[in-house]
Amino acid sequence: MKKEPVAERKKERTMPGVENLHICEKFMRRGPIRPVPYALCSMLFALCFLLTAEGFGGTYIQTKHGTSANRSVVTPGYTYTTLGHCGHCHEQHASIDGAEPTLPASEGASSYALFRSNYGASRNELCFACHETFTLSGMTLGYGSYGIYQGKTKYNASIHYSSASMKWTPDASPPGPAYPSGDAGNCHNCHNPHGYNATAGGAPYASMLFALDSATGDSPAYEMGCEACHNGTQGGAAKDVKAQLNKTYAHPTHTYNNRHTLPETGQPGGTSFGPAAANRHAECVDCHNPHTVVSGTIHTAATSGNAVSDVLKYVWGVEPAWTAIWTQPTSFTVRKPPAYNDGSQYEYQICFKCHSYYGLGTLTNGVSSITGPSGTAITDQAWEFNPNNKSAHPVAVTLNNQTGSGTPKALTAGQMSSPWTSVGTQTMYCSDCHGADNESSAAKGPHGSTRKFMLNRTRQYWPASAAGALFSLKDINDNTNNWSTELFCVNCHPMITGTTWKNDVHKDHDNRTLGPDNEMSCVYCHVAVPHGSKRSRLIGYVSDVSPYDYSDNRLLLSGFKKASSPTTYAESNCYSTNSACSSKHNSSNCGSSCDP
Repeated sequence: MKKEPVAERKKERTMPGVENLHICEKFMRRGPIRPVPYALCSMLFALCFLLTAEGFGGTYIQTKHGTSANRSVVTPGYTYTTLGHCGHCHEQHASIDGAEPTLPASEGASSYALFRSNYGASRNELCFACHETFTLSGMTLGYGSYGIYQGKTKYNASIHYSSASMKWTPDASPPGPAYPSGDAGNCHNCHNPHGYNATAGGAPYASMLFALDSATGDSPAYEMGCEACHNGTQGGAAKDVKAQLNKTYAHPTHTYNNRHTLPETGQPGGTSFGPAAANRHAECVDCHNPHTVVSGTIHTAATSGNAVSDVLKYVWGVEPAWTAIWTQPTSFTVRKPPAYNDGSQYEYQICFKCHSYYGLGTLTNGVSSITGPSGTAITDQAWEFNPNNKSAHPVAVTLNNQTGSGTPKALTAGQMSSPWTSVGTQTMYCSDCHGADNESSAAKGPHGSTRKFMLNRTRQYWPASAAGALFSLKDINDNTNNWSTELFCVNCHPMITGTTWKNDVHKDHDNRTLGPDNEMSCVYCHVAVPHGSKRSRLIGYVSDVSPYDYSDNRLLLSGFKKASSPTTYAESNCYSTNSACSSKHNSSNCGSSCDP
C-alpha cells in the first residue's frame, strides 16, 4: 500500500477531531481476529465522526448530558447506571451494563444511529423520551429544573414548535445545526445536545444553546440565541426585537452581560436579583418562556385587563404583600414552579421582579440610586401601585378596589377617552403605557424606544414636549407646544373639548403665570412619576423628592382635598405656602381634611 506523504499526514492530523478518527481507524484495521468486532468498529468510526463533527468531544463532558452526574435513564424499558453515556441516545449494537437494546434494528435505519422509536417523525421524540419521564428538584413530572421547560404538551402547543419560521437562521455566525436542515420546530434549532463551546467573560462555557455570536461574552447567551430569529430575518419587522433593544431607551438586555444565572431564586440579595445594582439584568427569559409562548391571545388595552397574555404565560413573578399607605412592600409570594406551575397571573408580577424591593432592596421615599436610561432615578413601582395609596393607575387593582382612595375613587366617564370609559372597573398593563415608539408596525412590548420612559401610543412625551418645554394648562388653552399631538396623558384623558374643560381646577388656572416656568405646568400639582401617590388624584406636595417633584423645584402644594366631582372644586380644596398661590390657597383652606 502506497504511503501518504509525511507532510500530508501531518496536515491531516492538525484538523479538529482527526486524532479521534485515527483511533477509530486503528480498531477497524485490527481485523476480525481481534477482540473488537468489526461491526462495532464500523459503528465506532461513524460515531467518532459524529462526535468530532457535532459533539466537540471535550465540551460534551461538561454539559448536563455528558457529565457523569446526570442522565442514567434512556430508552423506555432500559435503565442504565452508566451516566453521561453516548449510548443513551445512539444505538451502538453493544450492551451497556449488561442490557442489550433491540432498537432501532426492528425499525430499520435511522439518522445519526438514534433510537428511532424515540426519534419519530417530529424529530423531538428522542428528547421527550427523557424530558417527559423524570422529576428534577421537586418539579412536576416533565418539568426542567427551573420550570422553563414545562413538558411536551405545552411545547407542542407553542409557536416555537408550530411556526415554519422556527429554524436556525442561515447566516448566523457561528452556524447553528447543519442537520436536519430547515427542520422547523426541532429542539435542535436552539439546543446542541452535545454542547456548544460558547464564551462567557472570556472563558469557555459549555452551553447547550446555540448563540448568534459567541464572542459577545454574554452568559449564557440567552438573547444571542433568541436574536438569531428575532432580528428581522424570521418574521420580518414585527419580530425584530433586536432592533428595539438597540434603541436609546431600552431594557438593559444588551448592556449587561454575565449577570443572569439559573436558578433565579428571586430572594432579595440573591446572585441575580436583589438590592445590588451590579446584579441588574433583563434577559429574554426574564419575561418570556420560549417553550410555552403561543401566538393566540394578545393583550388588548382596556379590554383584557392585567392578566398575562399568551406571550407572557408560565413566566415566574412576584406578588407583594401590600403594606400601609406609601410604604415599601418587602415581602413577596414567589410565583414559580413547583409551588406555582402557572407562574405569574398578572403582567405587573413579572415587572416587579426588578422594579420593587425584590430587585432594588430597601429604599427611602421609593427612590433608588440607580439612574435609568431616561436620566432619572428608578423608583419602586410596587410602592407606587400599592392599593392602600390614595391614588394610583389601575395596574394592580381596579380603582373601585383601590382601598386607600376616598370617594369618588375613579374619574368620571366624561373625563376619559374610549375604551377607558368603564371607570372604576378596568385594569391595565404596565405596557399599556410603556413600549416601542412604533408598535403599529414593529415588535410590540417594552423592549426599547426612541422616546424617554419608553412611552408608547399616539402621543409619546411627558412631562415635556419634544422641544423640551414642560406641558402646561396654558398650552392646552392656547393650543401651543404641540400638546394635542405630543402630551402623553391625552391618550386617555382628553382634558378639554373645544373650550370646555373637563375639570374646574384646570379651567380656573389655564392662564395663570407663576412659578419657574411662568405658567401652570402640569408638574406644579401632579407628581412627575404618575404611577401612584400618597395623595388623591396623583397630587404631589413640596415635601416630595425628585423624581416625583420634577427637578426638585416644581411642586407648589402643601395640602389637597379631593372634591365630590370635577365641577365642584373651590379655592378651599388646596393649600400652598408659595407666594403666588397663598393669597387664595392659604392654611385656613382644607386644613385637617387635606391628604397627609
